[in-house]
Amino acid sequence: MNDSVPEFDTTLAERFRNEHTHIATEPFVGNTLSRVAAERTRATAFRYAMQAALLIAVVWASPWLIKASALLSSGLDDLFAKLTELLATPVGMGAAALTLIVSAALFRRLTNRR
Repeated sequence: MNDSVPEFDTTLAERFRNEHTHIATEPFVGNTLSRVAAERTRATAFRYAMQAALLIAVVWASPWLIKASALLSSGLDDLFAKLTELLATPVGMGAAALTLIVSAALFRRLTNRR
């Protein structure tokens, strides 16, 4: 059944080797390849232009971003101070413990579902 050397038609192999060495160029393939290359070049240029524009926008807006960061930081400081005062009371500590227990139970329920 299985021979160690399969039957092989040398004439057919030679003909296949000779006839398929060169693929004829087609206008469609060339046009498509040039369009793809042009689109990639355009996309790369657009991406670099957008990155440069974003960098310029960040530099231009940096004074306002710094002020907003300082305002946010002071607001968060006030919020954390109020939360610390609330957690220092027995009612606040109980509410935090209850929130922690409920959150852990919900997390465990959601992770066991999968």
